[in-house]
Amino acid sequence: MGSIDKNPAPAESEVNTFLEYVNFRLPDGFMDFYKVANGAFINTEENYLHLWPLTEMVQLNVDYAVDEFAPTFFAFGSNGGDTCYLVERATGFVFEMPFIGMAEDEATFVDSNFSNFLKSF
Repeated sequence: MGSIDKNPAPAESEVNTFLEYVNFRLPDGFMDFYKVANGAFINTEENYLHLWPLTEMVQLNVDYAVDEFAPTFFAFGSNGGDTCYLVERATGFVFEMPFIGMAEDEATFVDSNFSNFLKSF
């Protein structure tokens, strides 16, 4: 992995508020990461990853109309460009999908585990 710039951890109350909203499966390792960092920026020579802050994630899903265009997914980050990263609600698996033309049939499987997903960067 290249450089990682983690935000400070969210407050326990913020984690609890997020978990109250979530009525779907999260990837293994997801909450382990988000309990110690409220989002992050990861840079490598080949890739860039912006993991959205847990405290903004629900609103960003509303802003990007994820429920409208890809209702079986929940977005948690982006590559800083035209690609978003999402959790498939039924499985907890990580997928990528374009922001423009967002649709469930455009989803590409990335990994079944959040920690492995991060290691791929």
